[in-house]
Amino acid sequence: MPILETKRLVLRRFCQDDLKDICAWEEYAIDPCTQLDAQAFLDFCFQSYSKWGMGPWGMFLKTDRMMVGNSGFCRIDLKQNCGEVNYFVTRQYRRQGLASEALKAMLKFGFEEIGLARIQARCSPDNISSERVMQKTGMQFERIISTEISNDESRDENLYAIMRNE
Repeated sequence: MPILETKRLVLRRFCQDDLKDICAWEEYAIDPCTQLDAQAFLDFCFQSYSKWGMGPWGMFLKTDRMMVGNSGFCRIDLKQNCGEVNYFVTRQYRRQGLASEALKAMLKFGFEEIGLARIQARCSPDNISSERVMQKTGMQFERIISTEISNDESRDENLYAIMRNE
């Protein structure tokens, strides 16, 4: 999994030393992340790297190497030549264009290095900021999809996508 760089960011694999920074992500949230939650996330990342050779990238500012979030391909379907991306920027670094910057790097990587023909992302209908990130990177709204959460509960999500030739 390569390191991706943008004007302000370095996207790299997570390492165990990142645990403290991950715990601080939700420092200002109502429901803060615990060390157990952070370790579970890191374990998921390490398993992904081992199993698929890819997983979430940690998102770091170039200026001070501060971890500001993560991004990655959460699904890749090579038969359909399609990937799905996600991203997260911690609260204190939002509204600075960092998610858009990371998403542009992931789109370039997905199209040029993986050879995907289509990349998509989704968000809840009330997540206007995430929708704006997708729109700023050229993704187009396709439809509302219903995702099953449990046997008796589902939630709607807005699906955005972009094709390689766009």
